[in-house]
Amino acid sequence: MNTFIGTVPELAFAAADSSQERDIFLRIVKTRKCKINDDDATENNGEDKLPTTLGIGVEGGFSTDSDKYETVTKHSILVMDNSKNIIIEIPFDVEDDDASAKLPEMVVKSAKSIIHHVGLAIQQDLTAWKDDEEIPISKYCNELPFVDNGVKISPDPKSWKCEKSGDTENIWLNLSDGFIGGGRKNWDGSGGSNGALDHYEETGQQYPLVVKLGTISTEGSVVSADCYSYAKDEDGPVKIPNLGELLRARGIEVMGLQKTEKSTAELEVELNAVRKN
Repeated sequence: MNTFIGTVPELAFAAADSSQERDIFLRIVKTRKCKINDDDATENNGEDKLPTTLGIGVEGGFSTDSDKYETVTKHSILVMDNSKNIIIEIPFDVEDDDASAKLPEMVVKSAKSIIHHVGLAIQQDLTAWKDDEEIPISKYCNELPFVDNGVKISPDPKSWKCEKSGDTENIWLNLSDGFIGGGRKNWDGSGGSNGALDHYEETGQQYPLVVKLGTISTEGSVVSADCYSYAKDEDGPVKIPNLGELLRARGIEVMGLQKTEKSTAELEVELNAVRKN
């Protein structure tokens, strides 16, 4: 978790300093679980049903591995010495706050960033997506209204949640008044609770800019995040050059923050991949 290099136990210390005695790792174990239940197996004597339709992955058609199996992924944090001995291993679930509370904050952030990291193919599609759609700088960022209501956002990401639904994922911070609301729903019904957009409408469409909590990261002095403008003449993703300043005004110190959630662009690429399949 220091080098972010994928490896196996036998080569775990290949990229480390030769004098290093131990290191911390995120273990990822994936297993395939058969989807066929006992009733189906009994009915078909343990054999696959004969296809009745010329097609793959459709009702009555030829089955694929994804029809037969589901992949179960388990994560754990472990400390290993350079003799390949596991000193300690702690199960880790991104949804389990109790498990996260047992670990240092930086370890939790690093683990979440690895778990939410997308693969090379998605990254390549994401680059093409960004190239096709140039994201403009919002015309509202320099003179954005700031409501001096005393709202300060906790530096602890575990406390961030939609003020309407209580959702803790896909949540957006209004940069004018500090309201945290859920994102909009996707075409397939997934997504958020619409809390952030509803709040924009309920406050007279005065405060258009929001940022997706969990996507904020820094590289040197550059702050990046998934930002959106609800203003009718923009209504889309935007860039906010003074994002760091706006976040600090709400108590969020951006230095050291790491991205722990997928951005809208990454989710859109994955949804498009589902449509193609």
